[in-house]
Amino acid sequence: MSFDSGSDLPDQIIRQILGKAAEVAGEVRELFESVDSRRELMRHQLILASRILHTTQLPEVVAPPCCAVDGGAAVEKGLGMDTALAVAVGVEGLGGSGLWRETPFAAWQKTLQHEGDATGSTCRAVMTTLELSLLANAPHSVVLLDGSHLTPVISLNAALSIRDDGLRQELAENFAQYNTAESLHAAMFKPEIVALVKYDGTRDLGETWLGGQLKLDDRTTMTLLLQADEYTEPVPLGLTQKSKRNWIAKEIQKLTPSDAIREEVREAVNEAVSQVRTDGLFATYYKPQPWSPAYRLEIKKEIAQTPERLAQVFAVIKAQVISPEIREPYPQYVADRMAKSVGDALVALRTAVHYDLADAGLSEYVALVAHSYRTEAL
Repeated sequence: MSFDSGSDLPDQIIRQILGKAAEVAGEVRELFESVDSRRELMRHQLILASRILHTTQLPEVVAPPCCAVDGGAAVEKGLGMDTALAVAVGVEGLGGSGLWRETPFAAWQKTLQHEGDATGSTCRAVMTTLELSLLANAPHSVVLLDGSHLTPVISLNAALSIRDDGLRQELAENFAQYNTAESLHAAMFKPEIVALVKYDGTRDLGETWLGGQLKLDDRTTMTLLLQADEYTEPVPLGLTQKSKRNWIAKEIQKLTPSDAIREEVREAVNEAVSQVRTDGLFATYYKPQPWSPAYRLEIKKEIAQTPERLAQVFAVIKAQVISPEIREPYPQYVADRMAKSVGDALVALRTAVHYDLADAGLSEYVALVAHSYRTEAL
């Protein structure tokens, strides 16, 4: 067995993988040739049914002030304990309104005993509380939530099932400090908050509008079918039974044991689920530029049914999608880059702990902190 200096895989594995390249390329080519042959027909079909619409059909508006919020979390698994770090950051859009004089942020760090997957779930949940707090308090007309409305629900759902008393207490303290129940309510009901989904495997539109003709997710399908400044008719998130079940499965029964703070969050999660059951959240795909992908936007019913407000959301996305090299709106891209640097911050935190132990005459214990199995970005 030999290894190339630039590769972590044995030569035999690399050769086997590359030997399948033609086969994989053929499958991809066959898929897109099938799409290409029916592309214009499907597009025409959707236009006739008023499923594909153009922004010129909406009132003419100026893009209002906007911002984006994103978070990052990391856990370093050491010999003696785990070190967890979570951050959230907000970034104003291009042509900043000055509603934020400084970059708003929130951060949390903690040394925790080994608790397996529960440590990661706790860290992700704290990250979610920080993000929700910034989202709820943002004064902008359009506030971009990174991911789906379902993302914070999944995170908090997982956290509320944690059994360890110490982690439960840590979560309860964070929920209280950052008003998580109220912030989640704002994220789910405040019309200014728009969820922008980066990775999307939904196939609701392909199944209901196109009869499952394509074996592609909706975002890929609409990227191929939409032209610049076109969008899809907004539809409820629970368009299909599968989508609705996906949400309703996140309902949480009364906690045992329970406490007032965690119970408030449980009720807020279930209230969020009710937004889908009662068709309070809608989704639309919008393509701002000829060279851009179609973006999946999750909006409140109020926005979906108010042409001027819907036009403002599209105007914001178009104004912030500035380059083919940046595949998302500018403030979301910058917030993501900042938040995902959390791993570097965790390394700096660990180094500071090492020096503190050494200065305190406890250098023999440094190895228990210094020996890291890996830093995991969550």
